[in-house]
Amino acid sequence: MKLLVLNYEYPPLGGGAGVIAQHISEGLAGLGHSVTVLSAAFDDLPHECTENNVRVFRVKSRRKFVYRSNPFEMWSWMQKATKFLKHHLKTNTYDLCFANFSIPGGMVAYRMKLMYGLPYTIISHGHDIPWFFPKQMFWYHLVLYHQIRNIVLQSEKNFVQSTEMKNNIDLFTGDAFKYKNTVIHNGWDSSVFAPDYSKRSDSFIILFAGRLVQQKDPFTFLKAIKTIAGEVPCTVHILGDGPLRNKMQAWVDKNGLSERFCFLGWVNKHEMLLQYQSAWLTVLPSLSEGMSIATLEALACGQYVIATRVSNNESLINEGVNGNLIGHRDYHTLANYITEFYQQKFLKRLTISEENLKHYHSLYEWSDIVKQYEKEFLEAIEKQSNR
Repeated sequence: MKLLVLNYEYPPLGGGAGVIAQHISEGLAGLGHSVTVLSAAFDDLPHECTENNVRVFRVKSRRKFVYRSNPFEMWSWMQKATKFLKHHLKTNTYDLCFANFSIPGGMVAYRMKLMYGLPYTIISHGHDIPWFFPKQMFWYHLVLYHQIRNIVLQSEKNFVQSTEMKNNIDLFTGDAFKYKNTVIHNGWDSSVFAPDYSKRSDSFIILFAGRLVQQKDPFTFLKAIKTIAGEVPCTVHILGDGPLRNKMQAWVDKNGLSERFCFLGWVNKHEMLLQYQSAWLTVLPSLSEGMSIATLEALACGQYVIATRVSNNESLINEGVNGNLIGHRDYHTLANYITEFYQQKFLKRLTISEENLKHYHSLYEWSDIVKQYEKEFLEAIEKQSNR
């Protein structure tokens, strides 16, 4: 199989969506398939290279930050990607295109289908399909509603990561087309993300990992830390960056919590692993998620995770065993759970059992998940060839 992958934020750019695309691309290449990725250029990243048997092209766009983008930058990438592919596809053929996000990746894939007859599939990462995150994305979805619907209806398959996302896209496409929509979970790589309890800190370290945006709801976490500040000695590491960072730091300073917080910014995979292995607790109070890579990687490293009931968290978290579930913006319950963890688990130096870790590792290994994508892609190619 010759696969073309479209993602405007392929690592080291972006967050979870890029990591997901990288795992799938490298996994398929490892199975013997030919995989080419088209992404965005940034600073001194090479415009063409081969990484782990995956050929990567990066086209110039107006992207300004590693960790985030905006609609104008996405539009810029779509224009440059379309121009690149008009020439590239004259001499390079593919069996299938795998586009990340309905827009921008799906828009480019749709254009290539019209111009060259290249069939495509879409992977949604949550917020790109109306109305998965309506509060933040309302006007974006309203303006692009018909374009997005046309893109997902013209695809061979639409992949989502949770039942919640499947229900949403089924309503969006309608009953006649919901057969196109398929759930394949995200995963972790246990050869990389695994516990090393010898690295656990003697002090109580709590992690918050992810983009510092409204969707991740970091201020619920900050309020919970303020609530327990007088009774739970802890240090908080904020891993990530985003438009809320300055407001968060100002809030922390204003509330006299500066000595408790370390804003570490965007960190690489190696540093992220060290953080997961050395900390005791990860808190992820997101308002919505596709399927959180941070949750998966934290659990894989033996972290106890307190998270909201979004995405697939209810199947990942075994209440009181490897984490707790909270409601949206419920910082009082979050504060109580952090205090409970400190008193009943941290002070007793309790860790997640090996049996529990093995159970989740067996369910969410990327090697198995990649084979699910392989099967779906090959079926789509065969179906297309029989038309």
